[in-house]
Amino acid sequence: MADAAAGAPRATLLAAALLCALTVPGCAGSPRPSVPPASATTTAAPHASAHGAGQDHGGTATANGGLNATDIGWIQLMIAMDDQAHHILRLARGRTADKGLLDWANDTADGHRAELGTLRALLAKAGIPDDNPHAGHEMPGMVSTRELRALETARGSRFDRLLRSALGEHLKQKRMLATSVRKANADPEVKRVALSVGTSASDAQRRMPSAPGE
Repeated sequence: MADAAAGAPRATLLAAALLCALTVPGCAGSPRPSVPPASATTTAAPHASAHGAGQDHGGTATANGGLNATDIGWIQLMIAMDDQAHHILRLARGRTADKGLLDWANDTADGHRAELGTLRALLAKAGIPDDNPHAGHEMPGMVSTRELRALETARGSRFDRLLRSALGEHLKQKRMLATSVRKANADPEVKRVALSVGTSASDAQRRMPSAPGE
C-alpha cells in the first residue's frame, strides 16, 4: 500500500509538469519531478481502484469522482497560482495611489477567492487532499520569492508596475492552461470550470487599467 499511495501523488505532479511543459513557453526551465518508475505508475491504478475509481477512456487511472492525474494536476496548479495572485492583489490596498488599479485589484481578488472555492470543492468532492505540491516552485504565472518580496515592500508607481507585470503574466498563463486542459481527456466538470477560469482571466486581463501615459 505504501508504494500505491506514493504513486498517485507522483503521477499527479508529473501530469501537471507535462501540461505546463507542453503548453507554456519557458516552463521547461521550471523544477520538474522525475518521471516515476514503472512500478510507481503501475501501482497508482490499484490505489485508485481501492477508493472506488475507474478508468478513463484513454486507460488512465482515475481518482474518486472520475478525476484523472491531468485533472488533479491542473486543479492543484490553479490553486497554487490563484493563492499567490490573491495575496498579491490584496497588497494593492495601502500600496497604490491609483484608484482605478485598486478597484480592479479588489474586484479581481474577489474573483480569485470565489474561484479558489470552486477549485477546492472539486478536490474535496474527489477526496483529494488540498495540499500544495507546487510549494517552492518557480514557474510561469507565478512570481519568485524575490519578486514577491519586492511587491510587498514597493509603494506607489513602482508597486503599480510590479503588480501589472505579475498579474499580466499570471492571467496569460491561466488562459493558456485552461485552454489546454479543455482539449485534454479531462472530466466534464473540470472542463466546465476551466472554461470559466479562462473566461474570467481574459476579462480581468482586458479590464486591467493601463499605466499612466499608455
